[in-house]
Amino acid sequence: MTFNDTLSPRDDVNGHGTHTLSTAGGNFVPGVSYHGLANGTAKGTAPKSRVAAYKITWKSPVPHEEAITSEMDMLAAFEAAMDDGVDIINFSMGPTEFVEYTKDAVAISTFHAMKNDILVVASASNTGPSPQTVENTAPWVLTVAASTVDREISSYIILGNHLKIKVHVYVCPIDDKFYPLINGAEAHLPNANITDALWCGSSALDPAKVKGKILVCRYTLSIPESAKDTIDSAHARKLGAAGLILAGDEKLGSRILHNELHLLPTVIINYKDSETLFGYINSTRNPIASFTTANTSLGTKPAPIMGCFSSRGPSKLSPGILKPDITAPGVDILAAFPPNKYKTPYFMISGTSMAAPHVAGIAALIKKIHPDWTTAAIKSAIMTTASPLDNTGMPIRDCDNASAATPFAYGTGHVRPNLAMDPGLIYNLNQYDYLNFLCTFPHNNTILEKFSKQHSYKCPSSFNILDFNYPSISIPNFTGKAIVTRELTNVGQPGTYIPRIEAPTGVSIVVEPKTLVFSKKDEQIKFKLIFTADINHLPSDYIFGSLVWSDAKHVVRTPIVVKAQKA
Repeated sequence: MTFNDTLSPRDDVNGHGTHTLSTAGGNFVPGVSYHGLANGTAKGTAPKSRVAAYKITWKSPVPHEEAITSEMDMLAAFEAAMDDGVDIINFSMGPTEFVEYTKDAVAISTFHAMKNDILVVASASNTGPSPQTVENTAPWVLTVAASTVDREISSYIILGNHLKIKVHVYVCPIDDKFYPLINGAEAHLPNANITDALWCGSSALDPAKVKGKILVCRYTLSIPESAKDTIDSAHARKLGAAGLILAGDEKLGSRILHNELHLLPTVIINYKDSETLFGYINSTRNPIASFTTANTSLGTKPAPIMGCFSSRGPSKLSPGILKPDITAPGVDILAAFPPNKYKTPYFMISGTSMAAPHVAGIAALIKKIHPDWTTAAIKSAIMTTASPLDNTGMPIRDCDNASAATPFAYGTGHVRPNLAMDPGLIYNLNQYDYLNFLCTFPHNNTILEKFSKQHSYKCPSSFNILDFNYPSISIPNFTGKAIVTRELTNVGQPGTYIPRIEAPTGVSIVVEPKTLVFSKKDEQIKFKLIFTADINHLPSDYIFGSLVWSDAKHVVRTPIVVKAQKA
């Protein structure tokens, strides 16, 4: 294959790198908007930082495939970043499949970054809300989920019978005139499969029927592969559609998906409103509709809400480590974009790729304030200061905006940058702790050589994952009795910390000692949690709780997840 591409990372193939880089380290820019929406001054989370970009995505020589990523280029980028002496790496990508850490190029690369005192912040992936979909789960990586911000961009569909449906807007409509409505099933080619047409499969629609109309496509949690280029509006625009309505199906319910990139006026509606829309379309011979001008609302409640696309735990590879670690803004994120791509210098995109650079910027600010902190200390500070509550003081909601999300969606909670700068206490780890973690997987000395230059590194005769000093606690095979040990390091002033435990339902937890008294900075104190329960009275699924240490100024919170091991 031959590649017609430039080597400069400034030549961004799909805008992904530009968007994420500006989110992490973009400078202050006034008057930024997306077609007039979300107008204001934009900046990255670390606007005064120095940034470096490493190109690993290239234009594909394969027709209809926009970009490809080489694993060797990815490894080279990590190596170059280490040689350049960066402090933080944002990795808004993921492996293509679940591979053991000892065979995973990403896990190996990020381990060596950690050994060089570089924290890697990675996206959790966009294959939620199904369980066990979270990626980038190595414990030395900070894994970020995606949730909403307290901003809403909305509009209305006005139907020909004067009914109004409130919608979420992806692209601001050009005008408010009425257009004919047609659903995918009615726009099918003569020999096309009707079901494919309902989902607006790219090979199922007749351009003559679609041109100049608002196209209505069914939308669900798992989009058929043939429909994906229409759902992101690329094919709908090629067909000549005036606009696109993505109508949620019964499986989607009240949930709204956000992780598509749209190229023409596009709105999305939930299942209930979809039934109203289809009811109108089926009741008249000439259905018509218009989109009203979009509005931006700030201070919306509740927020954050988890993004449906955001991948969920537990980890397939290591359920003893709670993943994702944290959630951050990743829905409708406005950031810089190559202007030659879609003729706009700023674009609004959703994804865990957008959430990760928010946290990478925060990590950079912590590194600036605390240059001697380890990667684990920075990670702990971000995790233990996060909040599991939304802006109404209630538990963060899942993407149906009704049920409470769990730590498998948000990790320790929503990131709180200011508190992360002064966490009070941290859970520390070093490379040998991580090597001991790797020893729990099938291995030999040759495998460990990939991670450690100490070829003679000898795994401990016994290692209990419950004693791994992680800022969260996961017991996936609880037998009714368990002892968890942790060690906290004081990174603040001397103080006395008192515990508060919210035990999972049906589980008793005793903490020893009852108080932690720190007399100086960098002092380390161990504690243990004693878990007991009658597992016959526990549910078969995971249950959740938390441990909080507080000195009245700092709140050091650790989520707890437990699953009973039934006979």
